Amino acid sequence: MPNTQIIITEGQSIVTFNNVSASYQSAFIRDVFAEAAEAGINIDMIAQSPATSDKISFGFTFSDDDMPKLLTIINSRGGDRAHPLINCGNVKITVKSRDMVTSTGFASRVFDVLRKSDCLPLLVTTGLDEISLLVYESAHADLERELKGVFAS
Repeated sequence: MPNTQIIITEGQSIVTFNNVSASYQSAFIRDVFAEAAEAGINIDMIAQSPATSDKISFGFTFSDDDMPKLLTIINSRGGDRAHPLINCGNVKITVKSRDMVTSTGFASRVFDVLRKSDCLPLLVTTGLDEISLLVYESAHADLERELKGVFAS
């Protein structure tokens, strides 16, 4: 589709916290984000699971270069009982187009490419004019090529 960009960001990590209190009266989520900001960590993709009980999962991506700083933050929160899952060395692929604002079918085409490529993303987020996928580094080159084929200008 015209006006569609495929943007690649390498060296991305993801951290996921499971079984976190769903109450925003709990300071855990706010404190993690505040401490990351104070440490100069640029948090990018953020996702939270729908609350189905009093617990949720949430996660976010950040640069691999900031891993030591994030580990310091996590280790300082040892008593919070939220044990993180961390995966580094990933690639963020963003499909971005102004046409997403007024057109339909972008998500369908992206997920069709994922299916045909047998690629299960680690995280998917969307914005008004973009769909971002966090994938393993080993999958990104093929996926990038396939997406460019579908969304060629």
